[in-house]
Amino acid sequence: MKKISNLIYVLTFIAITIVSCTSSKEQNKSLIQGTIKGLGNNSIVLMDAKYQPLDTVQASNDTFVFEHELDISNPKMQGLFIPQLSNKKDRGRRVNKTYFFVDSKTINVTASIVNENLENIEVTGSPTTKEYKDLEANFPASIEIEKYSKPYSDAFHLYNYVEKSEEHLKTLEYYTNIIDSLLTEKGKNIIDAIEYNKESIALSYIVYQNYGTKPAPFIKDLLNKFSPNIEDSYYISLLKEQVKLKEESSVGAMAPDFALVDDTNKIVKLSDFKGSYVLIDFWASWCGPCRREIPHLKKAYNTFKDKGFQVVSVSIDSKKEAWEKALKKEQLPYVKLWDEKKETMQLYQYRGIPYIVLVSPEGKILKIKEGLRGDALEETLKNIFLN
Repeated sequence: MKKISNLIYVLTFIAITIVSCTSSKEQNKSLIQGTIKGLGNNSIVLMDAKYQPLDTVQASNDTFVFEHELDISNPKMQGLFIPQLSNKKDRGRRVNKTYFFVDSKTINVTASIVNENLENIEVTGSPTTKEYKDLEANFPASIEIEKYSKPYSDAFHLYNYVEKSEEHLKTLEYYTNIIDSLLTEKGKNIIDAIEYNKESIALSYIVYQNYGTKPAPFIKDLLNKFSPNIEDSYYISLLKEQVKLKEESSVGAMAPDFALVDDTNKIVKLSDFKGSYVLIDFWASWCGPCRREIPHLKKAYNTFKDKGFQVVSVSIDSKKEAWEKALKKEQLPYVKLWDEKKETMQLYQYRGIPYIVLVSPEGKILKIKEGLRGDALEETLKNIFLN
């Protein structure tokens, strides 16, 4: 009888556990749903916090529903992507994505497709998204940035995808300078805002997006301004990780090793060149400023190659064909590598290119960008090899 009682107890416990687990799973599921006029029955993609595809569904008469187990207790910025609005020829000019924080069980997204762009976007059911939009709207520079974003995007497209003319370059540089100035102004607004929003997840995301590439001491100072109550939140954790990675890839640190394929399909490591001064040039075929650095890199290589100097070019082109086409045109005389997965961007903590690093024969990072571009590169190398 006792055994039967024990068995009933065990079975009851298992049943309760199963029900509890099922209920828990159901409770963790979030609905991301909505209507996008003009979407029809086309596909729509849900992106994760790293903006990689998480799921794809077919819409039905403009409506869609995603159901996923997502950690709403630790909000992250995710997004929706409309593949039908993707056009390589119009790269960067079409609005085919929308972003929001996943912080509640049901999030509704409405929008319209107008002239192959997403417009009239509204997100409801996400308090963190609302807070994010309110913060952005209150930064004085944000309105001006939005005003100049389209002219900048058009200028970027004309120079990089239509014709690399002097006229297009001047226009691009003009709008680049305006945007850079406004971003600097906005940066000050963001730092000031921390004082009044110390526990804001939305603001921690804004800080990560705007300052994630800054030097480690700068990021540490910003982290200290936030409340300890959100120290385990997603974007604060990412900023801490950025500090760690930056300290491991800063001047004085040992250069992180990497192994990439070269133009002959051979795997080449950075450590293969230990014993020489190595200039690493992170670039891409589509990057105008990168291509303009190449004559300086060629000259430096030809001048100092017999003195223990090597140049290693690392392309982050998405398409191998684009990289190979650029190599054929540029005729680089030094090491040519392709970083298909952009792994070096994390290793060396860079977002913008060209990003140039000088490494000592012992493998230590001597310089990053400063003194390594244009005519300054030759002067830097003269101080090393001719003194």
